[in-house]
Amino acid sequence: MKFNFFSKNVTLVKLTDKIFVNTVAKQAACIQLAKADETVVFIAWFDDTAHAFRNLFSLNNIPEGRILQAKALHTGKIDKHIPVFLEHFPLAADEQELVKNWPLEKVGVFSALDEPLFQRFGGDKIKELLLKLGLQEDEAIEHPLISKAIINGQSNLAKKVNFPATASSQQAWFEKNIDGKNFL
Repeated sequence: MKFNFFSKNVTLVKLTDKIFVNTVAKQAACIQLAKADETVVFIAWFDDTAHAFRNLFSLNNIPEGRILQAKALHTGKIDKHIPVFLEHFPLAADEQELVKNWPLEKVGVFSALDEPLFQRFGGDKIKELLLKLGLQEDEAIEHPLISKAIINGQSNLAKKVNFPATASSQQAWFEKNIDGKNFL
């Protein structure tokens, strides 16, 4: 719960992360979840992600309509569905703005360590460490501390971006808005 002095209390929707070693493992988990539960809808922040997952779902006989784009999403589209994000948006404020009126306490986010957001924060080193610790490539890690670390990383990014430009992919977003800076 977040208190706003000038208006009513605002309940933040909690984003819970499942981080996979690579995109292939994340895609396999999405296919498995889509086949197991028809009420799940998948939300992409970027056009390229939506396109890639629509193709992937089509190849696996899963209706492409279960892939929604964040920019065209409203609460009615998730009614009676379980939403899962297919990636993080680089700025946490944009994520919270989208979900603020959703009648949910938490929403899942599937990510992979080889995605551009994680590459900015040492995804390859984390992957190497997790594999040494025995994590299998098809397993996900999830813990509240991981979600908190992602929010902290997004906050660091927000300090570097004044007027964010739109982009068709997470990688293009970084190229347009961060100018190749590395935040390790």
